[in-house]
Amino acid sequence: MLTTKVPVPEQRPAQIPARLCPEPRSCVTLCTHGRPQIGPKDLISSVVPKSEPPIPQTYARTPCRYVPRVPQEIIDMIVDNFEDMASFQACSLVCWAFVPACRKHIFRDVCLPMLSDAPERLHEVLLRCPEIASYVRDLTVHRSHEPKVWMRPGSPLPAVLSMLPLINRFSVFGCWGDWWDVPVPLASAIMGVMTLGTMDRLHVLTVANVPAAFLQRALSLRILSLFYVSLDPAKIPRKLDPSQGRLGEGSPEYLNLSLDSKVGKILEYARASGSKYFSNIRRLAVNPIPNSVNSERNFARILSAVENTLERLDLQWHELHVEQFDASGYDCSRLRHLRTVQLHIILEQPQVTIPKYLSFYLSRLREYPLLESLTYVLYVPNVAGADIPDAVDAARLLHAMDAEIGDGDVAFPALRELHFKIIPECSPPNVVPDYPAFLLAHLCRTRSRGILSVEQGYRIRGAAVMPLLPYTTVWPKHKK
Repeated sequence: MLTTKVPVPEQRPAQIPARLCPEPRSCVTLCTHGRPQIGPKDLISSVVPKSEPPIPQTYARTPCRYVPRVPQEIIDMIVDNFEDMASFQACSLVCWAFVPACRKHIFRDVCLPMLSDAPERLHEVLLRCPEIASYVRDLTVHRSHEPKVWMRPGSPLPAVLSMLPLINRFSVFGCWGDWWDVPVPLASAIMGVMTLGTMDRLHVLTVANVPAAFLQRALSLRILSLFYVSLDPAKIPRKLDPSQGRLGEGSPEYLNLSLDSKVGKILEYARASGSKYFSNIRRLAVNPIPNSVNSERNFARILSAVENTLERLDLQWHELHVEQFDASGYDCSRLRHLRTVQLHIILEQPQVTIPKYLSFYLSRLREYPLLESLTYVLYVPNVAGADIPDAVDAARLLHAMDAEIGDGDVAFPALRELHFKIIPECSPPNVVPDYPAFLLAHLCRTRSRGILSVEQGYRIRGAAVMPLLPYTTVWPKHKK
């Protein structure tokens, strides 16, 4: 006797959560009821670098494309609320309904080490799924420390760069490489990326002898970082050709420069081409290089070039080389539109928390009547124990600063924010003085104005202080 087994209908959740799912596995339960489904495992593996453990192969090779009964809008909302790569990878393996939304996040930020197999793997992915190219917005390429080598023989890296049409931020880390050693196809591909209509940010670090056309295209972008970048001295024209830039584009709004001995040529020839290349800069971040030739002169050059538009100035200097600013001879009162100042000071003398010249330079900031925000970031070396070693001297300097800032109606009438961040060099980080309590106790008048905030971080003993790159957010290393 034949019997027919009546299928039991699957139970749907009574209510779909509108907020972020706490665990990616709950998405699996929601859409597959425990059945593993096919997912783009081969696509996820091409995201470089990856720091998460691999997803079990069971979830990648089940030959079933399950269509969930959950509305696609709910799925997209779940995916968009995740923030970590592991969740995006897990969700992309739930079922194919999750794949498009996950791809937008997985491939948005791509880092390609030039001498690895990452360009080959990404090239294969783009050939199989060309639509993925439109998801890449932030691209970083960096070379290793191999001398005179920028990519492996036969690498498809130039082809990969030409396949990405919507790059918004492009970062090139040369690791002290020379542009003369860049293969012609790769150089052409890099120049092509810089002319994309979607390009908004360019960050170039430690590359020597870039051509003038490279600089011209760079100066047409809104946000530009040039750190230890030098022009090719054999091919420097008398002035830059405006036709080398992007049509209809202007000058940078945010500029990040290292005041090394090579930047003078960049400033000289950019200014020789007309002041329009620096006519729109509103934010400037500067890294004076200790013992650099002409650092003072270059500092004065760049300030005079942006004085009519500059609203924010970020400076990082080494404590024992602060005379670079005085030696420049520039009249800082000409920065009449300045509203925000951030000073990053790398202390070098042991047993010092507050530099003795800090109150003096604070008084000079009175020349900026529009100043609204002031930030001090102090890198304190070799901190050990819970006591502040120079507590008496530090308290005296803080009292002088408090008297200067506390009388806001006279000295700083527009100041709305004063922020201190103390970063001691210590190991372990839990045995350090309580810097916030110390500063708050000795800046009473400033605190009464309601504008004071103090933050404390830490730096591992022996670790170098990274250069000031406020618009880059990445450094020559694998992204997380």
